[in-house]
Amino acid sequence: MGKDVLLPCHLSPQRDARTLEVRWIRDNISETVHHYRNGEDLYGEQMGAYAGRTELVRDGLSAGILHLRITGLRPSDDGQYTCTVEEAHAYKEVIVELEVSG
Repeated sequence: MGKDVLLPCHLSPQRDARTLEVRWIRDNISETVHHYRNGEDLYGEQMGAYAGRTELVRDGLSAGILHLRITGLRPSDDGQYTCTVEEAHAYKEVIVELEVSG
C-alpha cells in the first residue's frame, strides 16, 4: 500500500500505439481508470478514486507498450483491470490482476 505499481499491457504484433484509443477499466464495475486517445489523456470519464493517480507510460507507446502506472496504492485498488485498445473497427483487450497487500 502507498507504493506505485505498473500494470502491463502491450500490442502483439508490436506496433505504434500513439494514435490508438486505450482505456484501462476496473473489470468488476466497468468504470474508467484511465483513458487515452490520439496522444491525449482524457479525464472526463475517470473514476474519482483514480483522479491524479494514473499515467499511461508514454515512452513505450511507439513500440505498442501500454503500461498503466497507478500511484499511492490503496486497498480499494485490489482486483482485475482490463486494458482495451480500439482502432477503427478493431477491438482487443487483456485482463490484469492486481493484488494489494498491506
